Amino acid sequence: MVHAAMLAARPCGVLNESVIGAALHWSAMHAFASRLLLPDCPPLQARAARYTGPGPVPHTRLYTAPPALQGAMLAVVCRDTRGVALNDAQRLSHFPASPLVCLSWYQDFDSGLVQTDASGASRWKPFTASVMLSGSQTAPTASWANRPGRGGMACFDLDMAQQLFGLDFVPAQDRFVPALDVLGPAWEPLCHALLAADDDERTLQVLHQHLTPRWRALQGKASNAPPSLREHGRHWVARLGLQAMQWQQTLGTRQVERRIKQFSGRSMRQWQGMVRTEGLFHAARERRAQGLPLDLPGLALDEGFSDQAHMCRAVRQITGFTPTEFARRFEEDESFWMYRLWI
Repeated sequence: MVHAAMLAARPCGVLNESVIGAALHWSAMHAFASRLLLPDCPPLQARAARYTGPGPVPHTRLYTAPPALQGAMLAVVCRDTRGVALNDAQRLSHFPASPLVCLSWYQDFDSGLVQTDASGASRWKPFTASVMLSGSQTAPTASWANRPGRGGMACFDLDMAQQLFGLDFVPAQDRFVPALDVLGPAWEPLCHALLAADDDERTLQVLHQHLTPRWRALQGKASNAPPSLREHGRHWVARLGLQAMQWQQTLGTRQVERRIKQFSGRSMRQWQGMVRTEGLFHAARERRAQGLPLDLPGLALDEGFSDQAHMCRAVRQITGFTPTEFARRFEEDESFWMYRLWI
């Protein structure tokens, strides 16, 4: 467990606006120059059934952090669609709004965000590097892969990422930037090794090899057992609350609120709302596993929402869909593989 004193320590480096601005400027120039050459992506809301064959099916796995990195990294996601006959819509991927900092890599394919323009048309904006870094996301996102390939994602809590990489990631909120542009040359061996790893076992070995020495140097000893994936959000908010209590000893209420947002990128109320909605998803999944009907009014009250309308607004804010539409896509759509993996 990370104590409040650890949360108070600010990292030495700063992921400043000028660095991110330069990366985004290059990304915009690259996108403009290559727009006429980009393949057409499917509409953002396109639906396609989960792929079950013929032939190989997507290899998709979620791994909790290796023992030596528990407390530093939350989870690792690996997905391999090489040799899988996915159509364009099946190569869409939907992701929720999330408090996590993620290091993502892409092998044998190009990936990028799918967004709607002013006319309502869906546009694909390919990433400008094969290893990307993203801060916490306040809205749901969707990406598209132009062909089958293998990719992965290492997920970190905000405060752990700041300690591990020595950077302030709050300026990266709601952004995707080339990893090496912000991490610097010291982390180039990690990025290259991730792209060279050909299977999940090697990916986990690479993360262990490159991150464990840094984590041990920071910790000095093994950390306490980390929370489960279901509890990690509540765990993070509780740690932030402990830090806020320390700040309240010397600061006024509004100053504490500003300090929380400066430190984490969100207000405490926003963090609590995100964690409440995350708990809702897990509760709904448990009801399904038990063969119980999806009782939306009952779930809303059980999970701390004022009413069903409040819950529906929260679910749409996190996922982009109403609870009913989300439940249907969760069960049926290939593009919702991440939700099925995490929940």
